[in-house]
Amino acid sequence: MRVIGWVLVLVLGAAAVLTLNPEWLARVNPDWAGLTTTYPLAQLFALRALLAVAFAVVAAVVLVVGAVRRRWFHGGTRTLLLGVVLAVVAGAHGWVLVDRGLSNPAELAADRGLRPADPGDGTLTLVAYNTREGRTGAGDLATTAEDTGADVLVLSETSAELAQDVASRLAGEDETFQVFMATGGPEGIGDTGSTALLVSTTLGEYVQVTGPATERGAVRAEPASGVGPVLVGVHAMPPLRDTHAQWLVDIEAVMELCGSRGPDGMILAGDLNTTLDHGPMQDLGRCADGAVEAGVGGLATWPAQLPALLGTAIDHVLVDAERYEVTAGRIVDRGDSDHRGLVVRLRPVGPS
Repeated sequence: MRVIGWVLVLVLGAAAVLTLNPEWLARVNPDWAGLTTTYPLAQLFALRALLAVAFAVVAAVVLVVGAVRRRWFHGGTRTLLLGVVLAVVAGAHGWVLVDRGLSNPAELAADRGLRPADPGDGTLTLVAYNTREGRTGAGDLATTAEDTGADVLVLSETSAELAQDVASRLAGEDETFQVFMATGGPEGIGDTGSTALLVSTTLGEYVQVTGPATERGAVRAEPASGVGPVLVGVHAMPPLRDTHAQWLVDIEAVMELCGSRGPDGMILAGDLNTTLDHGPMQDLGRCADGAVEAGVGGLATWPAQLPALLGTAIDHVLVDAERYEVTAGRIVDRGDSDHRGLVVRLRPVGPS
């Protein structure tokens, strides 16, 4: 019985440690790769904050039981050891989030780097927001853009009418916004399949080209002059039972843009329905995650109904790390969407 008890402790402890990154199993056997993208485990591993809380609670209970057994029943060594392992795992989950950043600034002063009257140093600010079919409306979006001096907006689940309304509200004497749209998905999906990309004329003229091959709308625009960032707005399918296979296809198509064959100077943003803990995003290639670089990557963008410390970060801004330095970022919560918005500020560090 003692041997069985130690084996059980070993198995439970190992399983707990593997929740930190199940892809470690691939180092033992390549055939064991992909647990983070296996249904329904993909949903579990997206919730690192809740895993940290769950392991902390279970660890506390196990440690109390072990202490009681040790004090009054002259046992409990294995129980205490298991409790320590669970507590360490809880702390490790929490440390990953701390390392990605949990300090959200109260405000982000307006970026004036690309304003017509004062070009400045070329600093660019991007807002990514899943509006949930317009539940975060044009007024909220325009206010966010104006407060931060946004030059680019990527709006998932957003109709052309809403995108045009936002552009109209942001139009000024020396600045307007080009609006690019892409739609996808089955009939009847409504605005869920639409993605809007708004680009300030301070970046110059842009033209829309073919975006990544995803089920929902993915929009890509490039500078007509060839000078400036390649901008991509995406909205991947969620990893649900019926859409799991398409989710994998979408994420592969999106992450290919961060590979060696991806465009130089790319900025990609949107609702990827994927976290940095899922296998496809554990290696970002030439890209850097804007939220992590800005120190807010540990905060949740979904669901907005939960505190930002308890949800998951599935909305991203990915940038060419050789061409841009992330200088600031912020998580914003306006309107009635189930997502929070992500604001990321970039400064060019390489050739334009």
